[in-house]
Amino acid sequence: MFQPSPAAPRGRTTIVAALAALFLLAGCATGPRVVTPEPPPVPEGGDAVPEQNEVVLSDGTQLVADAPWGRIKIEAGPGLRRVYTWRGHRRGVVLEPRTERFAGSMGIHFEGEPPVWEPADGITKVDIEEGQRRFETVDDALIWMQIRRLRYSYTNDGMVVGWKPDGDTLVVELWQFYIDGEKPTSLPKAEDTRLAVGPLQVVPQEMQPQLVFADGHTEPYTTATAAKHSVAAAGSQASSAPISCNWFQRTFTDCSARAEAAAKAKAKAEAEARAKAQAAAEAARAAAAKPETPPEPEYPSATISGSTVNIREGSSTNTKVLFQAKEGDAVEILKEDKDWRYVKFEDDREGWVANFLLDHDE
Repeated sequence: MFQPSPAAPRGRTTIVAALAALFLLAGCATGPRVVTPEPPPVPEGGDAVPEQNEVVLSDGTQLVADAPWGRIKIEAGPGLRRVYTWRGHRRGVVLEPRTERFAGSMGIHFEGEPPVWEPADGITKVDIEEGQRRFETVDDALIWMQIRRLRYSYTNDGMVVGWKPDGDTLVVELWQFYIDGEKPTSLPKAEDTRLAVGPLQVVPQEMQPQLVFADGHTEPYTTATAAKHSVAAAGSQASSAPISCNWFQRTFTDCSARAEAAAKAKAKAEAEARAKAQAAAEAARAAAAKPETPPEPEYPSATISGSTVNIREGSSTNTKVLFQAKEGDAVEILKEDKDWRYVKFEDDREGWVANFLLDHDE
């Protein structure tokens, strides 16, 4: 009869031990984790606003404005800190008090890259002004807003807000106008409902969940990515515990608690995926049900031909000059009145100009 050599059992034992170690090291099958990042940080606060500096908002208040570029929210305080929320982003800046008047204002400002700031859709810098502007007449104030070439929303009592993304820079201006030393009570084309000032209500930026992989790279958490990958856990404090045990561990260990936790995590992830898919489908149906927006009318175009041309309030040289245009400025002709044309500039300024001062595009 064949008798195995003494080395054979030792060899088989070595192989079994190696396999056991391999399975134990492999552990359970793992996939990416669902992690919701923390909102971007904002500065904790700033020094108090010096008495000589003129600001618009006081500590603990906020302004919400429906401006031409969209809604913006400005949170004031502590001190020189301002927090801006636009297009789903929330970022903070500690402004600097001006030491001398700039364009008539002794306000607060910041220009450049803020110390505490995470990029937001390519925005890494700011150009921010807050202060008080003083004019002799209402017409002076309206002309100044046109000259600034930043589209504003404003109220009858002279609170003015304008903002826009300009390349990698967020431009924000907040002013309180004074006419002949006092707040106005009525301004042409003012819309009081577009601006609302009230007590501060802090709403952190809403963060979207992500899939975080073992190698550190991330992907957006969507229905497609959730279906593509095996999700290990859900939540911002998600554990990396495995979700299913291999046959070796099931043979020698009790995996019931681990399997139950994994099943709950998987069910939660699947429910979230279904909810997102349903919301996306409803949004698509709602968008399809909306009537199509009629195309904007096409207006004849032209350019200013004179070196310095007065743009007037009416179709007559007896009317007030709103501002001046330069040769080569492009305009759209919105309407006509005999030898006068009502034109709109690229920065949305409008007014009347004599027809002979225009070069009409063919």
